Amino acid sequence: MSIVVKNLNFVYNPKSPFEKHALVDVNLTVDDGDFLAVIGHTGSGKSTFIQHLNGLIKLQDGVINVDGIDLSLKKVDFKKLRGTVGMVFQYPEYQLFADTVYNDVAFGPKNLKLSKEEIDERVKEAISLVGLNFDYVSQKSPFELSGGEKRRVAIAGVIAMRPKILILDEPTAGLDPQGKKEILGLVTKLRQTTSPTIIMINHDMNEVARYATKVAVFDMGSVVFAEPPQQLFKKQEQLVKMGLDIPTLAKLRNMLVSKGINLPDDCLTVERMAEELIKLKKRRQDECSET
Repeated sequence: MSIVVKNLNFVYNPKSPFEKHALVDVNLTVDDGDFLAVIGHTGSGKSTFIQHLNGLIKLQDGVINVDGIDLSLKKVDFKKLRGTVGMVFQYPEYQLFADTVYNDVAFGPKNLKLSKEEIDERVKEAISLVGLNFDYVSQKSPFELSGGEKRRVAIAGVIAMRPKILILDEPTAGLDPQGKKEILGLVTKLRQTTSPTIIMINHDMNEVARYATKVAVFDMGSVVFAEPPQQLFKKQEQLVKMGLDIPTLAKLRNMLVSKGINLPDDCLTVERMAEELIKLKKRRQDECSET
């Protein structure tokens, strides 16, 4: 198991007039190879939760074990933890700081005290993995690049650490449809090559339906549901009561099922819905021809 969280609680400003219970008895397991989408309305505890997973927020109460690293111990190997868990914040391009793309991407590996040869290898690999030409961009200032390229450079800086687990906080925020498609394609590629376990906060339910293998729904600091999207999006009424929407295709599927049209649970993308509707049409045509 990649991550096991048990009875996690967290309070901001404890024992003060501003006390806020951000996480309440959170229990969640993320298996190796999962693509976990974390959803919930603003203030539901999503960001507080993910920042616990690489030690950015200190554990107050509960148990977190990340790939064998016990965060409840008095002495936690944070260097090992942050080499295992890579964190990409919302609008990561705002965190670029170095004079060249190379130096920005190399910042993490240099802090690991790696050899120059190892740093060079990791930087070249990371820049290539995010779909940029190393020879073209490595000596450019990151601030000369387009918005999409900047975001790719910021992600390269994280994956140069070669994290097994990659956490992304709304990686497509502020991008146009093509930019969103490119970034999510990149995340899929990273899952297949360097970071097999992905955790992603996302408000776009259509993206969640297409990419996630499991969805954790946060509400008032607790995990209400943690299950595959094809099961979750059948709970339309419960999600709407929490202020959450469901994917367009899930709405269509639920409506058709309510009218007696039998469709599989996984009809959550245009391709799957079209495939099943074509099959349904052919079956009905065959039934008509027989009569």
